[in-house]
Amino acid sequence: MFRLKRQLKNMHQQATPSHAFKMHLWHKLAEELGEASDCVPVRRFRFATVTGIASLVLVFGMGTGVYAYESPSVVDGHPLHFMKEGIESVEGVFARSPEGRARFHTRMMSRRLEEGETHLQDAAHAQRALERAAIQFEYSVDEVAGGFKDLERRGSFFDDLSVQQARYVELSSRVLESEDEIGGPWSLQQRVETHELSSEELRRLFRMNHGAMIDEEQR
Repeated sequence: MFRLKRQLKNMHQQATPSHAFKMHLWHKLAEELGEASDCVPVRRFRFATVTGIASLVLVFGMGTGVYAYESPSVVDGHPLHFMKEGIESVEGVFARSPEGRARFHTRMMSRRLEEGETHLQDAAHAQRALERAAIQFEYSVDEVAGGFKDLERRGSFFDDLSVQQARYVELSSRVLESEDEIGGPWSLQQRVETHELSSEELRRLFRMNHGAMIDEEQR
């Protein structure tokens, strides 16, 4: 009986968020709240803020919430997937400016790619992760194209996003049977064709496979 109690206590301690994790969470919230307060009416944002913080505190107060959010093994079909989606949705509430939203979608793309890389042996899960990463990629580009006026900031962001684009191409080559499949390596380029991007911005966005793109265009 006492051994069981000790085991339960140890499990609880292992599942409890660390102090460093909690401090990082509150620091992130403080950053986002500071950003949001400049562009959102106070009364409307106050409700979203209170709701969002209450949800995050409640979920991260449980070890299962931390595990669900942090683990790339938690994908659709996993018992904790609903919790992971809920946390990410609340996180998105705090992304108020175009730059905040663009970085949020880029982070979500990275998380989807990590899930795909974790489930390489499960083609269905890996392909769904690719599809969802592609959607987040387009959301990021859309926010930059529509909300970033400073050309230097736009270019810098595309440099960062190109790293995720390269990860997407690499994962696609390992998961998909042909480039013609939905979610293949060139689908990201097709997704941004309707956005008003300069040739220089496209070069920076797809710089990791720029040579291959040129060869393809010359055929």
